[in-house]
Amino acid sequence: MNDLSNRSELKMISSLLIISLAIFFTPASAVIFIEDGSELDESALLKYLEEPAPAFEEPVVIYFYDPHCGACSPVHDFLDFYLEENPETILEQVNLEEDPEGMDRFRKFSNAFNRDKTFIPLMFIGPVAFEGTNDIIDHFDMVYNWYMASYKEEDSD
Repeated sequence: MNDLSNRSELKMISSLLIISLAIFFTPASAVIFIEDGSELDESALLKYLEEPAPAFEEPVVIYFYDPHCGACSPVHDFLDFYLEENPETILEQVNLEEDPEGMDRFRKFSNAFNRDKTFIPLMFIGPVAFEGTNDIIDHFDMVYNWYMASYKEEDSD
């Protein structure tokens, strides 16, 4: 009987561990959206990027995260590698835990993109925003280059 009880406890602990790991490594949300608040799937994003980026004077590329956010960690690793390979990249990283004004900026950007709720990891690249690990990692380079092409054209005039 004691052996059966131990097996049941072990199964329960194993199940809880697996569920906890799945929750920890699965991003809470994954959304691509633009300034008017519209959500885009990958094909709509590609279509959106067919048009030139809107004109701007200073690039806005900002990443909001928390160092204790499990979904933020892979993005942070990706960005560290990307920035090492592309040191000319313009990117502001806002640690919401350490930056007292960061949460106000987080809300301001979310409101500017007509979003009632947003979650980290969250990145804004000009008129496009990514919420969630995979969307940031999968689309950062493409959207960043699309956006910065407009800046480089303006800069060269």
